[in-house]
Amino acid sequence: MAKELYDGIYSSHKLVFIEKIKKNLEFYLKDKTLEIKILGQEIFCKADVESLYEILREIRENPELEVDILSSINKYISENRCIVLLNLSSISNNFSMLIKVALKSPADDRESFAAEYNKLINEIGRIYESAVFYLESSTIKDQYSDIVIRSHIMDGLDSFDTYLQAEDGIITKANISAGISTVPIYSVTGNIGITELISKISRFDYNAGIFPELCFCLALEELMQIKVAKRVQFIRMIISELMRISNHLSYISKMAIILGSEIALSHVLIEQERMLRLIELITGSRVHPNYIRIGGVRKDLNEEKLKNISASIAQLLKKMPKIESMLLDNTIITNKLKNTGIAEKRAVHNCGVTGPNLRASGARYDLRKNRNLLLYKDVSFLVATGKYGDCLERFYIRFREIYQSITIIEQLTDSIPDEHIKKLINLSELDMPYTEMISSIECPHGVFKIYFEIAGNTVLKLVVMGPSRNSLYLAENILCGNRAEDIELILASLDISSGEIMQELPV
Repeated sequence: MAKELYDGIYSSHKLVFIEKIKKNLEFYLKDKTLEIKILGQEIFCKADVESLYEILREIRENPELEVDILSSINKYISENRCIVLLNLSSISNNFSMLIKVALKSPADDRESFAAEYNKLINEIGRIYESAVFYLESSTIKDQYSDIVIRSHIMDGLDSFDTYLQAEDGIITKANISAGISTVPIYSVTGNIGITELISKISRFDYNAGIFPELCFCLALEELMQIKVAKRVQFIRMIISELMRISNHLSYISKMAIILGSEIALSHVLIEQERMLRLIELITGSRVHPNYIRIGGVRKDLNEEKLKNISASIAQLLKKMPKIESMLLDNTIITNKLKNTGIAEKRAVHNCGVTGPNLRASGARYDLRKNRNLLLYKDVSFLVATGKYGDCLERFYIRFREIYQSITIIEQLTDSIPDEHIKKLINLSELDMPYTEMISSIECPHGVFKIYFEIAGNTVLKLVVMGPSRNSLYLAENILCGNRAEDIELILASLDISSGEIMQELPV
């Protein structure tokens, strides 16, 4: 039985566990919710705004549930009503859930809408303190005026504004506003065909565009119960790990610029170019891959491409220790990083942070290991973790993850099965009933999650819950107590992706 569970012949232990959590929620919440169901490997609830507080109090205080983290709050407009999505998770029970609530105020009535929304956030804040980060505030400029840094540029885009109070050069209060990243996303991703969305969804992560594509296609494969060929799974993991390496090299290059190490920067850029050429060889593009397909991939990998991948990865493995030595064996650099921007484990959890920033604080959590994601169970690798949660630890974790990605790719290229990949479905003829779906994947910044509503072959609504918004909230907490001149270093160490923090306009 154990082997059959492992091979996926029966439902995995994770799905059985989620079923148990669902039954517990139905028992304890009873008539408080409108609906509770399982979407993929997530719990999905619908509730009235009046009963939300009681629901949150129950799931937070109930020892059998212990839903102790508010990961994010997102909103979108549907039929002139604001829909609020609460993304919650439990550390002890290792599951996450989404609660959907509709506000009563019309979305086009800005004043009443903002008042009701802020009232709801304040109620949520009585149970989850991190809810305050999602308040619609218009008094930030008056409250934080000692230091104002406008339009922090991430990935070439103006991403957020930073308002600070400081005393003797030490930051005492910090507030980050991502208002300039509020854009009409629905004009790009609302009422859009599946094929067209796959080609556009990569813009939500400019440094690792394959992960939004993969997350969306995995969700549809779960909906349609499509069994994906093992060779396809291997190819997806190869391109994912190449993108992870490219993202981490981009991170290292940004840190090298801030730390003033031009020699290390030149070496990093050479290796990043090597990875980008590999990605372009496989997908035909460096930034927006448009490579993952439902049930497959756009192009197979032939023997020549596999040899190129193996050779390039071997070359990278030779160069990385030299780059690491240039940066981490330099006492001037390590002294700048050590004990700067310390994020304790509890604070990181409370902010809902995931990915390398979480692991740098000592939490060994990675969806590739914690869930039955792709076929990562077939390869051997370690989840790199730190201890102190400072800039040095976050920097160090990226090097460790690059080495682990190299190890994964080496195993995949050596054992990729020889299968013929067939086209499984014709999307133009797809006609699905209205349904909702949630999907999560471990991207280079953390857990990348999407929620979407679909009917026929059209995606009606898409909500992206990227890990970078949680890193912004963490930045508000860890900037305090640090020197004003370390602001850029601390923000860069968190690896914030501008595409992930884009939010839909409220009206």
